[in-house]
Amino acid sequence: MPASRRAVLKSIAAVSGLATAAVVAPGTAAASTVNRPAKPTVVLVHGAWADGSSWNGVTERLLRAGYPTAV
Repeated sequence: MPASRRAVLKSIAAVSGLATAAVVAPGTAAASTVNRPAKPTVVLVHGAWADGSSWNGVTERLLRAGYPTAV
């Protein structure tokens, strides 16, 4: 491998290492969620003669399970 290519690869590795450290460093909670895929947002639609409060019980259970919701 040519020396110039090796230098470029080392630079890329160093920069990506710094970016990863910046993302993980703020706290241990961030470090534990880095490898987990994000859960999809659940969109709950109410009928014409109801409002979003009809989904309160379902929304609470979804949020406890880690799913973001939109009503």
